[in-house]
Amino acid sequence: MKFTKAEIDAIIEASPRTFVPFDKLVLSQDYQARAGGSTPKMSIAELAASIKECGVLQNLVVVQGTRGRYEVCAGGRRLEALTLLVGNGDLAGNYPVPVLIVPADRALIASLSENVFHIPMHPADEFAAFAKLIGQGKSVEDVAAAFGVTPLVVKRRMKLATVSPKLMALFREDHIGLDCLMVLASVDDHQKQEQTWAALPSWNRRPDYLRQLLTQGEIESDRDAVAKYVTLKAYEKAGGALRRDLFSDDDKKVYLLDAALLEKLATDKLQKRAKQIAAEGWKWVDVRVRYAFDEYVKYGELRKTKRQPDAEEAAALEDLDGRIAALHAQMEALAEALADEDGDEEAFYQLEGEAEGLEEQRKAIDEALSVWSADLMAQAGCVVHVGHNGAVAVKYGLIRPEDRSDMVQAARQAAENGTDESLVSLPSPKTRPVHSEKLVRCLTAHRVAAVQAELLDRPDVALAAITAHLAQKIFRGNNLYYRRSENVFAISAIDSQSDLRSAAEDMEASAAWAKLQAERTAWAERLPENLEEIFPWLLAQEQATVLRLLTFVVAVTVTGIYGTEPERQSNEALARALGLDMSRWWTATGASYFNHVPKARVLEVVTEAVDANAASPLAALKKDAVVTGAEQTVAGTGWLPGVLRVQALPTAGECSESLHGEEAEPAMAEASAMQYR
Repeated sequence: MKFTKAEIDAIIEASPRTFVPFDKLVLSQDYQARAGGSTPKMSIAELAASIKECGVLQNLVVVQGTRGRYEVCAGGRRLEALTLLVGNGDLAGNYPVPVLIVPADRALIASLSENVFHIPMHPADEFAAFAKLIGQGKSVEDVAAAFGVTPLVVKRRMKLATVSPKLMALFREDHIGLDCLMVLASVDDHQKQEQTWAALPSWNRRPDYLRQLLTQGEIESDRDAVAKYVTLKAYEKAGGALRRDLFSDDDKKVYLLDAALLEKLATDKLQKRAKQIAAEGWKWVDVRVRYAFDEYVKYGELRKTKRQPDAEEAAALEDLDGRIAALHAQMEALAEALADEDGDEEAFYQLEGEAEGLEEQRKAIDEALSVWSADLMAQAGCVVHVGHNGAVAVKYGLIRPEDRSDMVQAARQAAENGTDESLVSLPSPKTRPVHSEKLVRCLTAHRVAAVQAELLDRPDVALAAITAHLAQKIFRGNNLYYRRSENVFAISAIDSQSDLRSAAEDMEASAAWAKLQAERTAWAERLPENLEEIFPWLLAQEQATVLRLLTFVVAVTVTGIYGTEPERQSNEALARALGLDMSRWWTATGASYFNHVPKARVLEVVTEAVDANAASPLAALKKDAVVTGAEQTVAGTGWLPGVLRVQALPTAGECSESLHGEEAEPAMAEASAMQYR
């Protein structure tokens, strides 16, 4: 039978209300709508505290039982809280409890009514109520005691009540979760709360990401190395602004808001250590809150030199070496016994621990033998900074760029005095590249197109190239057991046409491109429209036709576009085999080259391609006139930039790969210069 709310309300209205002593109440086993044990146990202590403070505000629903007892069919949580209070002596055993007595045949309906039609308080209302209690003069401790919670819980609920009304409305409508609301409540600025929430993408409304956005520019006291070094106590003493997060699991979690003050305090504290370092004899000492690698990337580094041990140190090293060797011998014997299942494993690990301890002692003595050369220290310096662990760290032995020559001279003097070690490491000076990345890509794209065009006339080279390519793949070895390709052959071919056009804007105007496109068009007209029919079509063709098609598809897969000029290009061997002469395919003009390099470079090219006399009149002109003059002067010389030249084969006994650094560049220049002379 289905009852309406009105019918249930009528039953309850007709039932008498009265008070029953607590010790006359028992929990009903037959008339409860809520199963026993389904009540959250964590809420009973809070409910008991509330009853102790305010009494039972809502009556229990009971059925009159036998022997003067009353069975509780609705209000089990209140009965459990009362039991707790009576057991603790906070209430008497005959404490009068308000009840509603219903007939037994209507008891289950009454229980169902209380549980189904009861609307629980929204958390937002609870937050506001806590704040009102505090506003009325109640202390945090009083409110906590009244509701059986900790003062921290009360503070958190009060804090939640201060969230922007706009965001609280969204919380009431379930558009913001409680976890995100707690993060928003951690800051007091309503505008910041609203702006941050609005900026949060709908697909990433996670509390951790929201906290990351809200705390940008703030410094976490327990995670930031500088904050740990300065200490929160010192920061607060200096008047530093901070923000505490009531909702953090760590009650010591603090956000520091004054980064400038924190860095000043750290710098002042580091100065003491810096004075000690300076007294050691270094030329300079920098103090940095954080060590920035980029700031010192151009600096060289001084290395320590190893001094001879004195008599005491030598004796200690000899003793340690002997003891370590003896322990290792015992360990080897035990290891053999363990292998035969006849050894003492515990004894082995004990010996291992002793050996490690002795090795640490030896390492300490060995490190003490490594010292800074006093003469070289006078040309180097140190950086005192805060390390990642929040402690002072020192970067020793840095050499400023302006001190390089003096350091090299001092190091050379040290070497003459019998020091065999290399004590100085200097970074290679960076030189500005002759050509920009865009120009190098353009030039190498033209080179690739030229190689492809040349290859169209050399099926013998194409056949050798593709065979070599496949042989390299086979003999290099391949441990891939899973292949997604369903092709008959595991061979791939990628047309580089789009790459060439992307790298060189003038590619489509080149002779190489015209030749390639003519060949492509011819094949497109000749091949079957259905690509699946190419194989049977080729079977019916003469071998020369097959070889010609192979040559084309091999040609258009040639690659070799670079952003910076390489020492050796990937298609070098192929270009050499084809006898590539780029002057047939590319000419230095204003558009192709001179407009893209500085005036000084243009004059260098004219001098190199013709002579200094030809370049001299151009030096006084403006860039546009220099470009025009250079284009006319260089025309017909066959001049090529190095990246377009084909390197000559190394002579007998030489290996181009053995050339390094300063020796490689003149050798490459000499070889490439032969290409246009």
